Amino acid sequence: MYAVLDGPCTGAENMRRDELLLERAVPVLRLYGWAPEAVSLGNSQTEHDVDAAAVREFGLDIVKRGTGGGGILHNATEVTYAVVVPIDFPGLPRDLPRSFAYLGQGVIVALRRLGLPAELESVADLTREALCYVRKQGTNVVVHGKKISGGAQRRTRSAVLQHGTIIIDRDEHRLSRVFRTDPATVCARVTSLRREGVDASRDVVIETLLDSFAQVFGQLERQPWAHGEDKMPAAALASAHGDHHR
Repeated sequence: MYAVLDGPCTGAENMRRDELLLERAVPVLRLYGWAPEAVSLGNSQTEHDVDAAAVREFGLDIVKRGTGGGGILHNATEVTYAVVVPIDFPGLPRDLPRSFAYLGQGVIVALRRLGLPAELESVADLTREALCYVRKQGTNVVVHGKKISGGAQRRTRSAVLQHGTIIIDRDEHRLSRVFRTDPATVCARVTSLRREGVDASRDVVIETLLDSFAQVFGQLERQPWAHGEDKMPAAALASAHGDHHR
């Protein structure tokens, strides 16, 4: 499996890169950030799900994801991951809850390495709030019963893309404003590394994620996202053809 260490990009460019990786169906983990900070909306949402005035006030980008779920505010400290595997990847469960857990194992391992009792929580669809982090639905990564990593999936005939986040700073003020959510609800349902007493830098979180995904999926071949015509994914496609790198 490849590991793409990417810098911050605009919302549109981040989604374009993830869609390209999904199209090429090469096993890959991409870690990245957002510049400017951004709101991403699930594929069934519209911009009516956010407060447009608050988005403008905070200077946020806004983009639609190919994956589902609720909206997310991607702040400057957050780490976003996209993991892509072919649909026939060894060990990949066919159903959504188990496949989410399988592809998100690296997050669980990373958070535990950072000292947090992270676990997966699967619940029936109970709520449909605009903000992903306060929804009670699907399979979530939680610490002490509060969500610390949101995630969503998209499947094609050839591959699966899973998006997820690791919340370093909760940012409840902007979350409540942008998604018209009671701040008390955000505080009750969402946590972060800082809130749990973990004072790790973003770089440390990234390295921990890389080590943890390697523990789950085997050795990761680190690659930057090349400039020009996206040379890294093309090279990965050529070298990984027929080989799942496990």
